[in-house]
Amino acid sequence: MLSVTKASLEKNIRLYTTYTALSSTPFMLPVLVLLWENNGLNTYEIFILQAIFALAIVLLEVPTGAIADVIGKKISLTIGNLLNLIGLFLYGNSYSFEGFLVAELVIAMGLALLSGSSAAFLYDNLKEIGQPEHYTKLAGRADSYSLIITAISCLIGGIIGDYSLRLTLYFSLVGPFIGFCIALQFREVHKSEKEFLSQLSTYWSLIGEVGRFATKHKLVLWSLAFSSTLSASCGWLLWLYQPYMRECNLPIAAFGVIFAGFNLYAGFMSRQAHRVVRYLGKARTITLMMGLQILLLPLLVLFKLPYSFLFFLGQQTNRAFINPIINQWILDHTYKDKRATMLSLTGLGEKLFFAIGAPFIGIAGTRGSLDYAILAQVAILFGLFTILLITYQMIPRKYFIIKPSERF
Repeated sequence: MLSVTKASLEKNIRLYTTYTALSSTPFMLPVLVLLWENNGLNTYEIFILQAIFALAIVLLEVPTGAIADVIGKKISLTIGNLLNLIGLFLYGNSYSFEGFLVAELVIAMGLALLSGSSAAFLYDNLKEIGQPEHYTKLAGRADSYSLIITAISCLIGGIIGDYSLRLTLYFSLVGPFIGFCIALQFREVHKSEKEFLSQLSTYWSLIGEVGRFATKHKLVLWSLAFSSTLSASCGWLLWLYQPYMRECNLPIAAFGVIFAGFNLYAGFMSRQAHRVVRYLGKARTITLMMGLQILLLPLLVLFKLPYSFLFFLGQQTNRAFINPIINQWILDHTYKDKRATMLSLTGLGEKLFFAIGAPFIGIAGTRGSLDYAILAQVAILFGLFTILLITYQMIPRKYFIIKPSERF
């Protein structure tokens, strides 16, 4: 345990909100697919690139979590932002699939280090001053500011991209640079006394234990599968937004406005999630989310109008609902000592499922057209949702009852 004053802990907490809000400025997001295409990548290569990135996150998530506990979360945050800086710089100087792949792998390492330490760093500081109950409020506030900064970055990124697609990558360096500078000002709270290999072994054992629990609890297992399906398919469609809007003859500058609007819309809808569940109930909420995910996709193929991008709002609504709704269902039935790891398992499932499905979407888009890539998602989701609906009806009622031991 390190000796840290209360003043240092409070400074960490104050800096954390600024850090979370400003450490990511994805100016390139609204035009990144266009950049890939301008450098010779086809739809299949784009989806393979993202599938490899997702698999890298899966493989790195647990080891980087162990690293953060052993070397300290401040160092992990500092190195993570530095790797993001390097990765974006490599991106800005890459002109081929191989160059982009190297940059993606560096960024994957950086993001894995950040995801394994950022939230834990805030919680550690709050726990040290005896206020862990404030975590949800402070984390939610920081995330809301981050969402606003992302929206502003996308808005400006569309304008910059209209002038130069590659320039958006260099502007995106601003966030990780700010994050790196702020992370240097953090004061380490504590490090684990365990050796790295011992810590890593503990992580794998815990994930195995949580995996066995999820397998036995039919409703938790179903919720994990549903969450992974929705999240992964939102990711598949994300990389088709830009080619679709281009086919609708929208100017590049409008891409940034639309991406900014999507982020603000998702932020608003996430605040309505609890009201939706309270009004519809669990079963009808599931039906609504499945319908939003699949029924609007054929309309993207039938209508190629300047305002057809509004059909993407179905997926954006689910993007807003997944965490507050489905995670709540999972956490309601998970024992307190396994909840954080269960959510990590949910994230790993999402990325793994994305990686499995991405090549099929890419093949459809390359051998056919953008319409084929969209319809391929319809076919995949129709099959998966049918299976999920059937298996949901087969879950014994006893699994829907929250046990007293699961509440606390």
